[in-house]
Parts: sequence; structure tokens; C-alpha cells
Amino acid sequence: MNRQEFEDTARRYREELFRMYASQNVTPQPLPQARRPAAEPMTPAKTIAQPVQAVQPVPAPPQKADRPAEPDAPAEPVMPALPAEPEPDAPDEPALPKRAYTGCIRVHAVTAEGALPVAGAFVTVTRFTDGEPELVALQMTDASGETETMTVPSPPPSADQRHPASFLYDISVQAAGFYREHSTDVPVFPDVTSVQTFNLIPLPAGESDPVSGGDLTYYNNMQQY
Repeated sequence: MNRQEFEDTARRYREELFRMYASQNVTPQPLPQARRPAAEPMTPAKTIAQPVQAVQPVPAPPQKADRPAEPDAPAEPVMPALPAEPEPDAPDEPALPKRAYTGCIRVHAVTAEGALPVAGAFVTVTRFTDGEPELVALQMTDASGETETMTVPSPPPSADQRHPASFLYDISVQAAGFYREHSTDVPVFPDVTSVQTFNLIPLPAGESDPVSGGDLTYYNNMQQY
């Protein structure tokens, strides 16, 4: 069967079907509807009068007789406060070392009323401690007749300017051909340089050492205000 024959057969088959459907007069039947029940007639509501009952007062509950007041419970004993424990002392800080106060002494040896310096003179500085002499410094004068500045102990400054604190020293000067001279109770103040000038006196001609009792001593008496 070729294509043309196939199409003709299909066309005839469709026409036959259309004729069969056209010959049948089919009318669609309506669907049955559910029937509602008939509504019952409304009955008027009846009002029934209820008797009103009287409300009886509720009797108050009988009051109880006053009870005697209960005695107060004994107060608990109060424990005495314990003494506070002393706080441990803080460790002592190491004390700072006390400052060592010092003063200075310088000696100038001259002769001929200060016109000529005396070189090579021996200078000793002593201080009495507990009644015993203590050698503090030993110097020799230079060509200008002066010693180097000697630093010696001194007390701390005093607030009383009328009685300033000081240490007392003894100074001796000895040179060949001159009398030996001493200066006692030379005051030395803190941070102050004390300059002592010695005017040496020559020995008599032909004597190399001073005779007994030929030493010259000068006493320093500070004026008290």
C-alpha cells in the first residue's frame, strides 16, 4: 500500500465514524438534584417564669477570743568582738648612710712679716679624741710656702648661728732655722676652708734647733656672740 492509498483509507474511516455519530441522536440527561427536607414551622418560644428566691445573708464566722501575747523569745547572746589581730609591721627599710661632713685646712708659712715664703716646712694636723692626740694630716709647704688643701672631718651644720658647730684641730709648723710654732683649737666648719698663716721667726745665729721652751704657741679663742 502506498501513501496515497493509506491516506484515502484513513479519510474514509473518518467519514464513516462521523456518520455513525450523526445517526445517534444522543441528548444528555440532566443530573438528578437532591431534594431538601421541608422546613418545620417555627414554634414561638415559651417564657417560663421562675420564682425568685430570697438571698439569705451569710452569717459571720465566730470571732476567736484574744489570745494572750506570747512572750518574746529570749535574745541570742551576742558574742563579744574578738580583738583585731595587729597587722605585721612592715620590714624596716634600710637606713640611709649618714653623710660624712668635712671641712678643709690650708697652711701658709712665711717669714720677715710675710715678705718671704718658707718652703719645705713640715706641717702636722692633730685632733684630740677622748683625751688622746690623733694625727689627722701631714704636709710640706711648696715653693710658695703653702700646703695642699687638707680635707678633715667636721660636724653637721648647726641651726644656731651664735654657736656654730665645729671641730677643733691643732696645727704645728717646723722648718730648719726657725722656731717651731703651734696653733691650738683651730675651728673647722662643714664645707668651709680654714686658712692658717704662720709667720716663722728665725733662730739666733749659730743655732740650728730651738732651745728648750723656744716653741711659740698661738691660742685660738673664738668670740662668743
